[in-house]
Amino acid sequence: MSHTSKPVASKEGAPPAKAKRAEPEAASHAGNAGARGEQRLGAAAAQVDAWSRASQVAVIGLFVIALLWCCYVAQPVIVPVLLAWAIATIVLPIVRWIHERGVPRVLAAILVTLLLFLIIVSLLGLLSTPVAYWLGRATEIGTLIKQKLQTMGQPLALLDELKKTLNAIGSGESTLRVEQQSTLVGTIFSILTPAVSQFILFLGALVFYLIYQKRLRSTVVYLLSNRETRLATLRTLNDIDENMTTYFGTFTIVNICLGLVTVALTWLVGLPNPLLWGVLAALLNYIPYIGPAIVVATLAVVGLVTYPTLGEVAVAPLIYIAMVTIEGQFITPAFMGRRLELNPFAVFLAIAFCTWLWGPIGAFLAVPLLMALTVTLSNVVAEEPPDLPD
Repeated sequence: MSHTSKPVASKEGAPPAKAKRAEPEAASHAGNAGARGEQRLGAAAAQVDAWSRASQVAVIGLFVIALLWCCYVAQPVIVPVLLAWAIATIVLPIVRWIHERGVPRVLAAILVTLLLFLIIVSLLGLLSTPVAYWLGRATEIGTLIKQKLQTMGQPLALLDELKKTLNAIGSGESTLRVEQQSTLVGTIFSILTPAVSQFILFLGALVFYLIYQKRLRSTVVYLLSNRETRLATLRTLNDIDENMTTYFGTFTIVNICLGLVTVALTWLVGLPNPLLWGVLAALLNYIPYIGPAIVVATLAVVGLVTYPTLGEVAVAPLIYIAMVTIEGQFITPAFMGRRLELNPFAVFLAIAFCTWLWGPIGAFLAVPLLMALTVTLSNVVAEEPPDLPD
């Protein structure tokens, strides 16, 4: 009689094979739970990091908005100081040259400032008569232009309607004359007082910057504690001054030559007051795009008043456009080189923004500020240039 043996159960009462299979399953469940916990912790950390970055961006944005608001509110102080800094970069080589000849720096700065002041006053004296003449003929010029452009009468119909509306509104002119006369003196003072105070602030800032330029730079550098940061800041300030001096010094010489050529052009074609148009071309050429466009429009308007036919009117503006194109595309880049080239789109945006923020002087300050920002960023993110083949 045969006996069949039965498998012996474990002490816990579970079969051995099932116990062995349960151990890896429990370990797998524990591993999955740990992985899910790590994923949750990683997602929470990523979310916290995203919120931290968003808060940093928000704080920086609020700081930028507050800074722009301060620049807008403090325009009567900031604009003359920045203008003095921009002009100082042009005349600084002259101060250094005089100082190297044994003249004290204080006396050299005062002499250069006085010379600049005399040049401004002389130009204002020479140009006051033609400017007053053309301003006095504003109404007549408008009438003449309207008569010569009668072939374009349809686009001017809107101006006629606007003129009729303004005449209807101005029917109470007799009641306003007494008030206008009584407030004339106050209006003059309200315009002249800020202009004179800002001009005095400009001259003072120009003199002090020319005298204490090195001391101001040293003060800014010594405010930093790290030696490497000091050296980097000093290098950045030196690069800004060097690039600004090279750019505006060269550009000033180019603009003077452009002004002289414009004087010769307007004299040859027979436009009145050629000196006025030459000075206007030299000054407005500091403002890219907008300045030459204003000069072209001015020459066209003066030509409409002076010449009987549109063919003669177009001569001076077309020649000036050709001159500015040659100057901007060939002459100025040849003198300055690629190192001082600025992005044209960035220049356009800077001019638009600074004009909106500070008016016409802001348009002049746009390029200096953009150049300073470009030099600063290039030094902050500077990398070793790769060795490229010739």
